[in-house]
Amino acid sequence: MRRISLMLLASLITTVVPYSTPANAAVTVRHPKPISHYHVTAKVVDFVALAIDAQAVRLNVGQLRAQWQLVANCEVDGKWSMVGPAYSGIGFLNSTWEQYGGSRFAPFAGEASEDQQILVGMQVTGGTVPDQYGCSPTGW
Repeated sequence: MRRISLMLLASLITTVVPYSTPANAAVTVRHPKPISHYHVTAKVVDFVALAIDAQAVRLNVGQLRAQWQLVANCEVDGKWSMVGPAYSGIGFLNSTWEQYGGSRFAPFAGEASEDQQILVGMQVTGGTVPDQYGCSPTGW
């Protein structure tokens, strides 16, 4: 049920309405930096997915992030953006990252956002947060 509601929300959010101006209208105001609507939408979808995972383990998003921060501290000294030949991010083996769909976010875990790494981590662990004090020196 939660996944269906997430899919419905994602489809509503990702519906892009093109911004257009009539050919005869003059546009003089421009934003100094173009706004990427896809980037903003992806962050919203990631946050909603993270909120659903947090709710499943009876935590709020902040608490879930804090628990995964302990995992990151333990696994890779808190370096979420670490990229290595065998493992990256919060200690994912690169093969595990790919196997669980992480490559939809980035080629390596360390190149994905913290929230995206948590989303994949929750899939890898079957919806739980791993023991933050039982680090695996060879990744997971």
